[in-house]
Parts: sequence; C-alpha cells; structure tokens
Amino acid sequence: MLAGLPRENCWTIAEWAGEATPNGMQHMLNRAEWDADAVRDDLREYVVENCTTIERCS
Repeated sequence: MLAGLPRENCWTIAEWAGEATPNGMQHMLNRAEWDADAVRDDLREYVVENCTTIERCS
C-alpha cells in the first residue's frame, strides 16, 4: 500500500483513512468480490481527470 505507514494492517489502514474500526477494510481486503477490469477502468478515469501534471499526482 502506498500510505507509508510503519505497519500495514487493517487497523492502521482504517485509522489512516479516518475510519473508527477496521471492519470495512477487512471486508474490502478479505471478503469483497472484485471486478479487476472495472477497478482498472475507474482508476484510469480518475488519473486522466485529476493527474494532468506530475505535481498534481505526487
């Protein structure tokens, strides 16, 4: 993960994301069903819309 946390587990990731508990992160990482193509498409759309320069994306 890219947050630069000293330890990367569901508790620290949830805290970093502003969540009160790790339940949502645990679900997302362990039980949720992913559509890899849809995630790729969403990420590409976000990058194209928001990262027009290197400075905006770093």
